[in-house]
Amino acid sequence: MQRREASAPLSRVSEAHSSEATKPGTRTRTSKLISMRQACNIMEAVDFAKSIGLPLVAHLTIHWSLTDVGDDSDGKLFAKVREGLDKWVNRQGVAFAAAWTRERQSRGQSDVEHCHLLFHLPVEYHSGKRLAQINGAILRLVRLHGGDILHEKAADLRVHAYPDGKYLVKGGGAKIWKRFRLRKEHRRLQGVIHGKRCGVTENIGPAARKRRWDNNAIKPRDSAGSTEGRARPSNIQD
Repeated sequence: MQRREASAPLSRVSEAHSSEATKPGTRTRTSKLISMRQACNIMEAVDFAKSIGLPLVAHLTIHWSLTDVGDDSDGKLFAKVREGLDKWVNRQGVAFAAAWTRERQSRGQSDVEHCHLLFHLPVEYHSGKRLAQINGAILRLVRLHGGDILHEKAADLRVHAYPDGKYLVKGGGAKIWKRFRLRKEHRRLQGVIHGKRCGVTENIGPAARKRRWDNNAIKPRDSAGSTEGRARPSNIQD
């Protein structure tokens, strides 16, 4: 991964909604699996993003164990990174469309969390100076919220020509593995997660997809490749 950083400053992002303490008496959501509904939401969002010219070709993996903070047990640090990256790409005139998931290896709750972000990146950012700029912005965000980076793999950005989103739903269990035909080496559970486990940005979420399909009278394509037998997505976003 390139370590070169862009010269333009990256402002500190707002932490108002993601850093506040949990209110007394409230429970943090805990999950062991990605649900079928969540998996379908991710897969449909990936497909939809491609159909509107915002293919999610960039795959960012953050290993919090390789930073000073050591872990992101409730997902708040990852939320701050997503918020900051949203602002950075928007300043470049690029729409931030993304799908994401948080994972913890299935051996147990004590394992350190890591996360995946699949997001849109225009072709001019796939190599050279502009790829170095996005790498630099990501590294600054991870340092801002996670402290010093201890290894270059702490924030690993890769660009894929034909992303299908399946890697993000590998924590869903046997039914999801079968439905979306996941590769055998990816078929393993991804541990207990506290807080929101996965999601997509609003511009490719259920409400955006429904508006587009209603306006164009397009039937949503099944993420496994078929247009038959699928219910229209709801407006509720996971």
